Amino acid sequence: MLSFLQDARYCLRSLRRTPGFTAVVIFTLALGIGANTAIFSIVDAVLLRPLAFPAADRLVRIVDNLPGANLHDVGMSVPELRDLQERSGLFDDVSAVWPVDANVTGSGHPERVELLAVSPNYFSLLGVHAQLGRIFGPEDKAGGFAEAALLSYDFWQRNFGGDPHVLGLRVRLDGDAYTVVGVMPREFHHPGRTVATDVDLWATAGFSADPFPSPPPRSSNFLPGAIARLKPGMTLQQAQARLDSFTAQLRAQYPNDYRPEARYSIQIEPLKDALTGNVRPMLFTLLGAVAMMLLIGCVNIANLQLVRAAGRQREIAVRQSLGATRARLARQMLTESLLLALAAGVVGVAGASLSLQLLLRLAPSKLPRLTEIAIDPRVLLFAFGVCLLTGVLFGLAPALQTAGADLAGRLRESGRGAGSSRRQSRVSAVLVAAEFAICLMLMTGAGLLARSFWQLTHTDPGFNPRNAMVARIWLPQPNDPKQDPYARLEDRVTFIDEVLRRVSILPGVESASMSTSVPMGARGTPNPVTVEGRAVRAGESTLAEIISVSPDYFRVLGTPLVAGRALEDRDRIGEPLAVLVDRATASRFWPGQSPLGKRIELGRSQSKNPWARVMGIVGDIRNDGIDSDGVPHIYFSLYQMTGKVLAVEVRSAGNPASLGDALRREIRAVDPNLPVFGIGTFSSMVSASLAPHRFSAELMGAFAVLALLLAAIGIYGVLAYFVGQRTREIGVRMALGAAPGSVIGMVLRQGLRPIAAGMAIGLAGSVAFSRLLAGMLYGVSAVDPLVLAAVPLALLLAACLASALPAWRATRIDPMIALRLE
Repeated sequence: MLSFLQDARYCLRSLRRTPGFTAVVIFTLALGIGANTAIFSIVDAVLLRPLAFPAADRLVRIVDNLPGANLHDVGMSVPELRDLQERSGLFDDVSAVWPVDANVTGSGHPERVELLAVSPNYFSLLGVHAQLGRIFGPEDKAGGFAEAALLSYDFWQRNFGGDPHVLGLRVRLDGDAYTVVGVMPREFHHPGRTVATDVDLWATAGFSADPFPSPPPRSSNFLPGAIARLKPGMTLQQAQARLDSFTAQLRAQYPNDYRPEARYSIQIEPLKDALTGNVRPMLFTLLGAVAMMLLIGCVNIANLQLVRAAGRQREIAVRQSLGATRARLARQMLTESLLLALAAGVVGVAGASLSLQLLLRLAPSKLPRLTEIAIDPRVLLFAFGVCLLTGVLFGLAPALQTAGADLAGRLRESGRGAGSSRRQSRVSAVLVAAEFAICLMLMTGAGLLARSFWQLTHTDPGFNPRNAMVARIWLPQPNDPKQDPYARLEDRVTFIDEVLRRVSILPGVESASMSTSVPMGARGTPNPVTVEGRAVRAGESTLAEIISVSPDYFRVLGTPLVAGRALEDRDRIGEPLAVLVDRATASRFWPGQSPLGKRIELGRSQSKNPWARVMGIVGDIRNDGIDSDGVPHIYFSLYQMTGKVLAVEVRSAGNPASLGDALRREIRAVDPNLPVFGIGTFSSMVSASLAPHRFSAELMGAFAVLALLLAAIGIYGVLAYFVGQRTREIGVRMALGAAPGSVIGMVLRQGLRPIAAGMAIGLAGSVAFSRLLAGMLYGVSAVDPLVLAAVPLALLLAACLASALPAWRATRIDPMIALRLE
């Protein structure tokens, strides 16, 4: 320890004497350490840290799959939920989770809230308790909805001002009165997908009485899924194997509900993975990118350290002659590197703290666990580990170089002044080659993501988002159907007609429509359909997303009619059901045929539902997202079939943003108890769909640019040192008649030779690295020839530009001054 303190004091004095070198090293490393710390704080909070529940590793999500129809997560029926709760023998607890819209009324200002309908054991399953009051318990068991409700902390603060006497108060949701029995803690959030925002209220239900079908049919998969807690000692693999056997029993017991060709199955996955699975590849890729950038910085600093060590040959030789061992000299160099790395770490962590909020603003709004991201002790420990590793990485080469030379050789070279460059040239060349190889891999990844994002921005969404906007409505669903003002289809159609009449005459509105779903919105649950005259074959889908639209829907969206006729105002109650299909659905259900005049029945065969006739074909709309084609889509007339979730779409002559208040006013003029929410432009919805791809492309691009800058600085520093060390030789050459072009060529060859080797290695590594990105790419091959050709050329151009200045300076050397150095 005494020797270490002596080395540390000496290194601090030495670094103080070279402020330029110290500042460059600290800034370069702080850039890499700060970027790694910031990205790791996101990765740690979102992916690595366990969910904040007791024994979180036993929490799983349960989903139904139809692999024969190539469909995943198709919802769950209430009888299946009961089978899992009572017959499977795999779980301590199983709870349904059903996020829905709800209207809070009775306070003079209706508000849309997000309600999560769950089983009574939901909170006990997760192992959480209320901050105020109680959680659901056995006393809240009911066939339909129970009377009890719990509030989220934010809803409690927003609507009740944090009133501690809120317990026992009545809240009206969709006209039904619920009693507040508890308030959840601020840090508690539902560990799963939601409709649009975080959960505001929780209600509990048995899902087998009003407003739900009674008895609940096994064929109705209206529950989005369930969460469960595995029994102690049971692994995920064991549970899945037993669940597969249990599913086979269900298929055999209910053959009419589970068609053999669909290959119905139940899958469990860790609850944390279900919450974060979609963003896992993106975040780990970004973490790998910043690690590469830091590695490039380490290589740069290692080269600088070699240069600095060459200037300290005489000092090191004197220390060695006075008895310093090679191990002591190496330790001194490593101590200096570690001090620099720790100083850079302090600056980097400070920079990460300042930049984290900017990163979170750039991050997609749907990124899970956003509220948990912070620079906490786990992140600081990671940053400290990165500092130590960095110090060793960039200090190792100069330490070994310092300890490796003999005393006589060191004294000889310190006197000659030039020999050090020969000894270091090979090490420097290897470092430069490694630097450019890593840079090429990082730039290739950034190029592929940029190309993929460009492809997405130029992908036709199937509609024209310009000058179009949407507002959403939720028609209330009281628990007692007799109290439902919109229970009958006729009542909903009357409401739709009046809203469209009012909205259509607003100043600036060119056309208006209504629908039960909008492009880029929440994905609808696929429904089984029967196609007349079409035999169902294994591996083919008989599921489709059903969307009801008013006649002007496709005109508002700007989606073309491909064949047949559009839906018309005459397609109303009492008339034969008319539907439209998109081109993808037509080619899937009627390959090689015209679907016009063909018939479709909702539900499985022999369901006794009325047949609908295909009247027209429209263009494909990317309803599920700009990067997803989704399941087949069938469009019914809103006047013949509609639900409680509605959207109003308008197209205006100019910017539609100013129409939001007018839309809200006109809709509430029809029914003052309806909140209008989700008002936004279609352009913003397309932008939100692109947000994850934009986030990864922008960050990877920024890291690649920084890596390119570091690589260019690195080759400039190496060549500048090369020119400085060989000033005498260059002067002699020029005195003997060497042309400036030959001197420039000599310098460029010195720099470009290791660069060429590094780029050859990097190109091979890029092919392997790009394959890891394949799942994040859209419309671009992992070995895209344009990227694999353009990136090396750009890197070579940057290397030539970085080499040009030292080469030019070499031609400006005065031969007389160079010879006078002899």
